[in-house]
Amino acid sequence: MKNDRIARWAQLTVVSCAAVLVSGCATMEEASTSFSCMLSRVTSSPDPRCGGPITTGGARAPAGSTAGGQNERFARLQAALDQEIAQAADLQKQAVQAMQKLPVRQRAVAGPLRTRPVPITDGQSGTTSQLQAFSSLSVDMPLAAKGRGEYTRAMDSLKDLANELADNRGSSTILVEQADADVNAGRVNTSSGTTQTKNGKPVNVRKKVESSLPVGIERYTIEAGEIRGKL
Repeated sequence: MKNDRIARWAQLTVVSCAAVLVSGCATMEEASTSFSCMLSRVTSSPDPRCGGPITTGGARAPAGSTAGGQNERFARLQAALDQEIAQAADLQKQAVQAMQKLPVRQRAVAGPLRTRPVPITDGQSGTTSQLQAFSSLSVDMPLAAKGRGEYTRAMDSLKDLANELADNRGSSTILVEQADADVNAGRVNTSSGTTQTKNGKPVNVRKKVESSLPVGIERYTIEAGEIRGKL
């Protein structure tokens, strides 16, 4: 069910964003079937798995329509980024809801979801626009719930988000903040490392001691990789 929701979301994103690619216009048959391919083609990090750049027979947009096409490309890319934000919020909600039937002190608590302005330059006009993109979100996870199925399901949602973001952006980070007392008592795993998505994109796992964090809580912050490039 969860994978079906992600697949449906990716398909909707492609429908709304196919025309944002470098050439500005393309048929759905020419368009990629994944959001990650769309982003790789509109930025400076092309993914060879997605095929070559989409073209329209080598023709460029007429000079008089440059501004309109540029605005359309910006609007469609913003729509894609808005859907990425919505998907992140949905997975955060799933993580929290998975633990809602546990005793109060064993429930996950959602932290802030943050976005940031990202400058994107239109390659045809040279115009730069500030688009709003997902940056990070956090969830506080109680150690007392570890080993329970509800905890595992919540963590699966957070891992799904990290993997989705890595495929979309090229990389992602899971920052795990841990309380001093829990680290000193050996109650938490303090090892950092890097895993990969099924598509070979890195998910960096970093551990950090946070003195202000309550004992018995680990704070998981999922951070998206940077978006750089031009339309």
